[in-house]
Amino acid sequence: MNALLDRQREFAAALTGSLHSIAEKVIGDAIPAEGRVQIYANHFRVSLLDALAGTFPVTRALVGEAFFAQTARAFLIFEPPRSPVVAQYGAGFPTFLAALPDLGGHNYLPDVAAFEWALNVAYHAEDAALLRPEDLPDPDAVGRMRFPLHPSAQRLSTPFPITQIWQVHQPDAEPVDRIVLTDGGERLLIWRQEIDVCWRKLEPGEDQFLAHLAAGDPLGTAALAAAAADDAFDFAGSFTWMLDSSIFVQAAPLSDPS
Repeated sequence: MNALLDRQREFAAALTGSLHSIAEKVIGDAIPAEGRVQIYANHFRVSLLDALAGTFPVTRALVGEAFFAQTARAFLIFEPPRSPVVAQYGAGFPTFLAALPDLGGHNYLPDVAAFEWALNVAYHAEDAALLRPEDLPDPDAVGRMRFPLHPSAQRLSTPFPITQIWQVHQPDAEPVDRIVLTDGGERLLIWRQEIDVCWRKLEPGEDQFLAHLAAGDPLGTAALAAAAADDAFDFAGSFTWMLDSSIFVQAAPLSDPS
């Protein structure tokens, strides 16, 4: 057995639970052992609650500080961090919200949180060598190529107008009388272009197109699938704005035409 590893696991578990058992194994000094452990626990919890508040500011604004803090504390116990990188904490928060029995009529809240998490992921995603228009081969070969998406690129589908909800809660937003939640859902692409996090509403065909590219399908296969799903899919227009917007990284080699 690894005694140090066992103690570390006990200490980690105590930070989101009872401190008594681990305090018995901590040497006290001017501050009693349980008090010393409590200092660590308080710092741990406050740091993670601050991180969640920073990642999900609109979610917090929608429900109020008290509800958000209560929910965040429950999430912390339910899903403690698995990584030392604070920016990576909160991936499960939207799903946790969706499982709550009562959101007080805020049924759109998990999707707003999912959008905010996608923005966070895009901001912190690693860089990659971008595909430029001049990197493309002749048109006959392009259709057989695979186009990996940028590491920051994520698709999100929701039945609610979450970008409008998010926008009206930005510091410089113009006030609106009300948002009609039944006006229709959104298909979104979130990604980072250089240092700016971007998002764009997708047409159904564009969403299908990106889904197939993300799955590793060649460009031609993805385009045919998108056209089958959406008669209005404009391959040339969609591919052009995606290429110009740094959606793709360096393309994979040509597949075997056989």
